[in-house]
Amino acid sequence: MRICYFADGRSVHTRRWMSYFAENAHEMHLISFAETSEDEEAELDRLGIKYHGSTGNFHIKKPWLTLRDLRFVRSVLKREKIDILHSHFLGANAWFAAVSGFHPHILTIMGGGDVTGPDWKPDGNFQSRHLTPYTLRNADHITSWSKLMADVVGPFSAETPIDVIHGGIHLERFGSGERPKKLLERYGIPADGKVIFSPRLMRPLSNIDQIALSANIIAERDADTYFLVAYPTAETDQAYCNKVRSIFEEGRASERVRYIQGVPHDEMADHFRLADITVSIPSTDGTPMTVLESMACGTPTVIGDLPDYDAEYFEDEKTTLMVDVKDPESIANAIIRLLTDHDLAERISNEARRRVEETGSYEFQMSKMEAIYHSLIKK
Repeated sequence: MRICYFADGRSVHTRRWMSYFAENAHEMHLISFAETSEDEEAELDRLGIKYHGSTGNFHIKKPWLTLRDLRFVRSVLKREKIDILHSHFLGANAWFAAVSGFHPHILTIMGGGDVTGPDWKPDGNFQSRHLTPYTLRNADHITSWSKLMADVVGPFSAETPIDVIHGGIHLERFGSGERPKKLLERYGIPADGKVIFSPRLMRPLSNIDQIALSANIIAERDADTYFLVAYPTAETDQAYCNKVRSIFEEGRASERVRYIQGVPHDEMADHFRLADITVSIPSTDGTPMTVLESMACGTPTVIGDLPDYDAEYFEDEKTTLMVDVKDPESIANAIIRLLTDHDLAERISNEARRRVEETGSYEFQMSKMEAIYHSLIKK
């Protein structure tokens, strides 16, 4: 099949999905809805993905720009004899895809920006109010990273079929193992130190400030606890980062926080194995790959009590502990509970790992996606 993705060329999710199908003998093409760097384009080429360039926003007040980009999209689809068009994210790219009139068109809703929470509805600017429902109705198939998002968009999608498919994780890379001494040495943490790992980006959506407040509470009760906080400088809200740093500096955890500039993907599993607990508490979410990766490594997790999460993986007291994302005391109590109740931590981590291994693998999820491609081609 000749499959064209209309997605973010900078995104690891785009590359992970497309590389699977390239490796399975499909011809992969990409139109990006964001400008890409030379390094990103070189990586796409290395993966066997033919990159055609990027579009801009879907302008109403500057229709000549919209028409220019629409002609570009149509020309790529026609010239390359594309069989399937697949849009990642419900935004301007999906609007272009819908207006292009190309079929079959698959739309993947990823959460964290395009569809947020149980009360979501298309609103805001003119494009969103009118083009989002049009896109949902006219897609040939919709996939969603969580059941909640599938249920939320259902009323706007008429009779369009919807399936829950997420990115999946590499089980051969993420699994249980020994605590890596090299990371203890790198971060200056004693061998018996208890480590809390926050892998989310330093942005308000991630509620890292609430983790910082909870860290100061934990540090008052346990002198052997250390905190690893993801802090990639290229994707950081600097004003928010300054706020988080000031919270840590004003509390007892100031000497025990370690900011991680960026974790290479091939080191991510070791960071989960280093941690005693992973904490991930964004205000909205889909199916977070970092949490599934932590579960696969056998590291207990603390997550938000959000309706976004599928009980298939995330079930309070069974596979994780859920907390109020805006209550530092609730977050601290859950972390301390897992640190002190070893039977609970083991029971939760074992059940979480079992569920992820059953249906959460990259291969399992991508094979579901490939089956949809084949069914659409048959039609």
